Amino acid sequence: MFMRDKLSDYSNVRQGQGELSEMKWSMVTYVTTFTRVKASDRFTLIDIGSAADDDGESSSAPPLQEPSSSRFPPHQFLAEGTSIAERALRHPRVQTLLKDVTQSFDLVVAEWFYSGLLAPLAGVFECPLAWYSAGDASWLSVQLVHEPSSPIFFVDPLAPSLPRLEPGVPDRLRRLARQAYLSAWVYYMTHYVETPAYYEIYQLAIQLRGRTPPLYEQLLYDGALLLVNSHPALGQGVPLPHNAKYIGGHHLTATHSTLPKNLQTLLDNAKHGVIYLNLGGTVSEELPPETTRELLRVFRQLEQVVVWRHRGAGALHHVPGNVLLLDRAPHLALLKHPNTIMMITHGGFLSYMEAMYYGVPIIGVPVHEDQLLTIDIAASRGRAIQVPISNAGIGYRLKEAIFELLGNYSYRNNAKEMSVLLQDRLVPASQELLYWLELVMRTGGAPALRSPALQLSAMQRYHLDVAGVLLMFAWFLSKVAKLVKVYWDDFGTDTQYLEEKKNE
Repeated sequence: MFMRDKLSDYSNVRQGQGELSEMKWSMVTYVTTFTRVKASDRFTLIDIGSAADDDGESSSAPPLQEPSSSRFPPHQFLAEGTSIAERALRHPRVQTLLKDVTQSFDLVVAEWFYSGLLAPLAGVFECPLAWYSAGDASWLSVQLVHEPSSPIFFVDPLAPSLPRLEPGVPDRLRRLARQAYLSAWVYYMTHYVETPAYYEIYQLAIQLRGRTPPLYEQLLYDGALLLVNSHPALGQGVPLPHNAKYIGGHHLTATHSTLPKNLQTLLDNAKHGVIYLNLGGTVSEELPPETTRELLRVFRQLEQVVVWRHRGAGALHHVPGNVLLLDRAPHLALLKHPNTIMMITHGGFLSYMEAMYYGVPIIGVPVHEDQLLTIDIAASRGRAIQVPISNAGIGYRLKEAIFELLGNYSYRNNAKEMSVLLQDRLVPASQELLYWLELVMRTGGAPALRSPALQLSAMQRYHLDVAGVLLMFAWFLSKVAKLVKVYWDDFGTDTQYLEEKKNE
């Protein structure tokens, strides 16, 4: 069983299709909001697209608002993740699946998105659980199979920038404070939001199978594996436990995308190269008209062909001859074409990884908070240029970035080096993904890979009891020192008094 609870968008559809094609088992039940994913003889598709449709609130900042000035505090995404998972689990089709006592599974693969509320699925069906992270590893996801990692290595996915080498004291204090702040919210969400929801959603399903619901935390930290759709050289590159595995690009080896004949001809004949613009979602359509006209004026000055994924193509006027607007672009085929020389993107981690897989440098225009970190990582390693998004002067800044990328070949060379790293593997990432999942099923949860840190209490893990003993010992020594000082002072006073008496 594979359950994805994130709201549907085009990038997740690409990923979902890749995941389905990789799974070679006899039967797979796929719970998803991706209405364009097709069922087959081996795949039972449970469409919960209405759970995404019921989401009346946007989780992101308005398109042309700087992500760093979002109206949402960092912990808001924990609440959002729980809300998305809860809506998916309360969907009538999922509830029917949970209450069907004839259903059984050998493995549950659940997508992590700032919530652990999908973990009890494995408890209902009494099978191992594997977590799947669609983005880079973070301490928020790793703590489900290990322990909260030091902020000296990790930052959370919503941090504005990558940790720098040899950080100063103020920087370390900020990171530590942020992790402590989010850890407190994780504790609150786990015990006071997700635990009540767990009993409401799962209790009847477990009781129908003749069992008593275990504690929520017992199921939450019972994951056998964490699959990370990233690569050490692609993301933060942090130390991971034995049961956390990088499988970055697994959907690319199993995805075969081709260009339509007319588009293939256009790209083949683009002697100055092709610039691919894809801001994801509906950002391009939500740009103010003046900003759109400003971008078109910039593209008119270029020798390159510009392919712009824009769903509102029919509403645009005075489009330059070198600009092609596509309602639905063959994303991977465009990146794979040898004449594609750069990609202008919003900075989603999946788009970043796909561009690097094919050796295409990027210009990042972050729209949401998580994209700030992705573009900062890429820019710090010479694979990207970041352009802040705002109404004022975005065309000028984008033009500067385009000419910088065209004139400085180091960006393309760095992207090509990353492409070699992503593709030069012992086995393809899709095969590695299947291997680890099959290992978990064969061994009943891969207990040999599990981290012993989860068996320790916070007091044992952080040596709080040892620190307490040392503090008590230090307190005892201070009292002894004071007592010795008092007696020493008294002894000195008595000696002085006797000497004075003797001199008299």
